Amino acid sequence: MFKKIILVIGLMFYSLNISATSTPAEIENFDIKYYDPANYGLKDLVFEIRMTNLVKTMKQRLNIKDLADVYFKIYWMYPGKFKVDVEGLPLGFKEIKAELKTMVKNRLDFVIPQRLSPKVRSYALKSKKSKRGTTIVGTDKTHTRAVNEIRLSFDGDGKLTGFKTMSPMGVNTSKMKMSAKSWSHNKWVVDNLLIKSIQGIQMTEINHKVEYENVDGFGFPKNVKVITSRKLVKPKSQKDKKGKLELQTEVKFSKYEVNTGKAQRYITQGLRK
Repeated sequence: MFKKIILVIGLMFYSLNISATSTPAEIENFDIKYYDPANYGLKDLVFEIRMTNLVKTMKQRLNIKDLADVYFKIYWMYPGKFKVDVEGLPLGFKEIKAELKTMVKNRLDFVIPQRLSPKVRSYALKSKKSKRGTTIVGTDKTHTRAVNEIRLSFDGDGKLTGFKTMSPMGVNTSKMKMSAKSWSHNKWVVDNLLIKSIQGIQMTEINHKVEYENVDGFGFPKNVKVITSRKLVKPKSQKDKKGKLELQTEVKFSKYEVNTGKAQRYITQGLRK
């Protein structure tokens, strides 16, 4: 259960990771206005991520009672190389550590946002304008992609307010709220992200509320509160309150080390081995 919940959290960008036609101006303009610390001199970053209930989950799963702390140490260097280490677990458990690393990689988008245009480049894109803003529909003409169609919604200011992906596996819908911060150079960051996923008769909703902090002039997430609810989609005659699961957890980011060269040294040494 824990694994599935965390994997769904990463749906926001990985569901669009499908690399065509010319990119509409709305997408290019959004990428320009979306905050990316690398555009303001970030070259090297080290930080830690902790998740509530992770220690408890690992104790139960591995049957180890004396685990004090389990967390992730992330090393990132420009233009996008990174390494994730799982700290706190005993030697061994390679498969478990690999699983945890995959899980936490989905969280890195909160720290180093990814541009939107490369993720939709392989789709045939069409724009439709309205009083509210612009909707861009992307279609997979080759019929070979995992996601058949995407829909991106932008408001009148050019902010991405939502997107939808459609595939044989189901439909994923996301809505987001963004704003500029004092440290963001008038660029936008995500304040709230709501993801709804429907697969078969199961519907999952995950709501993220992001809190930021200023570290040496760069804005990074400090805490992401996540409320996950899962329920079965039933006909009206069968609806009841049973079978609904709700879980609240937090993803905590800490101990940022900016442009110290530590990440570059660590990653470079790893590549030499």
